[in-house]
Amino acid sequence: MYDDVAILRQYEKDSVDKYGNRTVKKADTEVFVMPRGIYASEFYSASQLGLKPTITFVLANRNDYSGQKVIEFHGVEYTVIRVDWNAQRDKCSLICEERVKNG
Repeated sequence: MYDDVAILRQYEKDSVDKYGNRTVKKADTEVFVMPRGIYASEFYSASQLGLKPTITFVLANRNDYSGQKVIEFHGVEYTVIRVDWNAQRDKCSLICEERVKNG
């Protein structure tokens, strides 16, 4: 069921500290999820747009999602590429692709 915990992450605007360094603030929210695979039809539709969906997260409570673009699960960050609000009555599904790491 919904035994796994993921972190919904929203990055705030860049700012510059007093030393001239760029800083990025982030706001994290822990949510209960059920990880799922990607359906073939979802994969092929997304690949036509140049996207590579790798995992779907079903949120236990659809009210936990408020437009965040990043979700972290087991130390790996994913980008939300589509939200399915019709998955189930009080839940929503986040279709995601793994984020490319810098460096």
